[in-house]
Amino acid sequence: MSTYGIDLGTTYSCIARLDSNGNPEVIRNNEDDSNTVASVVFFENENNVVVGQAAKENVETDGDRVVQFVKREIGKRDSRVYEFDGKTYTPVEISALILTRLKNLVEAQGGTIEDVVITVPAYFGLEERSATKQAGELAGLNVLSLINEPTAAALSYCARQFQEDRTILVYDLGGGTFDVTVVKMSMAQNASGNDVQKITVLATGGDDRLGGKDWDDRLYNHILHACCDDNGLTPEEIEAETRQDIRSKVEEAKRKLSKKQSAKVRIDVNGSRTEITVTRKDFENMTSDIVAKAMNFVDATLEKVPAEAIDTVLLVGGSTYMPMIKNAVEAKFPGKVQQHDPDQAVAKGAAIYASMLVEEVGGVSSEGGETSGDETAHAEQLTSKFTVEDQTPRSFGPGVVDTTGAKHKYVLENFIKIGEKMPAVFTKTYYPLEDNQERVLLRAFENRSTDDTLIPCVDEDGNPQATDPAHYVKLLGELVVNLPPNTSRDTPIKVTFKVDASGVHVEAVNTKTNETFETFLRTESDIDVERSAVHQLRISSD
Repeated sequence: MSTYGIDLGTTYSCIARLDSNGNPEVIRNNEDDSNTVASVVFFENENNVVVGQAAKENVETDGDRVVQFVKREIGKRDSRVYEFDGKTYTPVEISALILTRLKNLVEAQGGTIEDVVITVPAYFGLEERSATKQAGELAGLNVLSLINEPTAAALSYCARQFQEDRTILVYDLGGGTFDVTVVKMSMAQNASGNDVQKITVLATGGDDRLGGKDWDDRLYNHILHACCDDNGLTPEEIEAETRQDIRSKVEEAKRKLSKKQSAKVRIDVNGSRTEITVTRKDFENMTSDIVAKAMNFVDATLEKVPAEAIDTVLLVGGSTYMPMIKNAVEAKFPGKVQQHDPDQAVAKGAAIYASMLVEEVGGVSSEGGETSGDETAHAEQLTSKFTVEDQTPRSFGPGVVDTTGAKHKYVLENFIKIGEKMPAVFTKTYYPLEDNQERVLLRAFENRSTDDTLIPCVDEDGNPQATDPAHYVKLLGELVVNLPPNTSRDTPIKVTFKVDASGVHVEAVNTKTNETFETFLRTESDIDVERSAVHQLRISSD
């Protein structure tokens, strides 16, 4: 069965596969005459849910029944739950509807889809990644793995023109998320002893709530207020249909400004035609702070890999078509900037990675028939060339009691730190806090710090805390380790964390009984454990 790569985007999504020659190709959306599907869902009524461009056209007129930009909410603890016609929908379920639409594109063209790789922003944490995987499963897909969007783009670029020993900065500005990632292209030997092209992630940064939508919103507000000024109205007096007309023309105007110095927008306001002229300079002035914000993330990433080490800069994501983006990046890296297949590179790279994860010998082609030997050979020839070494998106570790000082304190020990090679594994031995404990409660945390420990990481009610808001400490889950009667406080409990692209595996072993307890952490939703200090593990054996 053929495998597919999916770029689940904030504003547009895309799906790709390898063709019979082993080259990545995007599945065309014939309904919208496009290579993408708008990531918008319109709940018209209880019997009809619309996904795509047709849904997007109802944003202003029926906005209370339209959901968009859900990628900014998926996996977030403050995300809303939507209710339509007596049914509730989480961001995971909304995302599943978008993925189902992509699946239907394949099936409408005679293909069969099951195994997929879905892309995520490099800066997504565990909960966002887990929620994305759950959305794929809910859509009836077998999610082989997740891959960071910039890594997928680099893989697509590598497939076209591999250049050994090159350091590449991927500037990935999508509709709602922004990633900046530095990768190294080199030659290496795989497990079979064959030479392969290796992509190693060296550094990553970004913001999963920064993207083209922010530029759209500025342009929308500019045109809205210009219409108000020309007609002596306040924004509140502009009708919903007029707002929808403005919203629908913002994207078109933005595209025009990427090619021309000015764009005219004609809007009907209360029966009167209003013509607004927006110049590229106007647009650049009203959004200059957003450009600067994105470049600040580039500068932060260059603290890990110096600018002089960068050989090539790839512009990825539809929002990089804006000249202001290319100009800002070019000013930082003169003569090094390339624009590589901005709308499709991520999906194509995911398709390559998906094929790397499965054996295609005797498989099923995308047209539903058996693949020929030549087709299999072509696919294997491409996917066997590469190996990908990615990084952990966050730091991970347990919360334990430090008894080494005069006063006991609860600390988060960072086992695995942000930026380490994945999969990452770390093991350490701890001990029960007191004699005769019936169980110990092992908490697993995620954060953005590279410190060995954080103090404090929870308050007296068990809520995650940090000494600095920048650490973003999150409680991922808890593992209960049951202890036999008369367990002494000197009983070693060996704790292991393993992090890969799909989640965090936590294992605790009572070394005296060899009893093992383990969990695969994906969300915090199942946590319902009494949080008492007596149940904790401690660092020292003293």
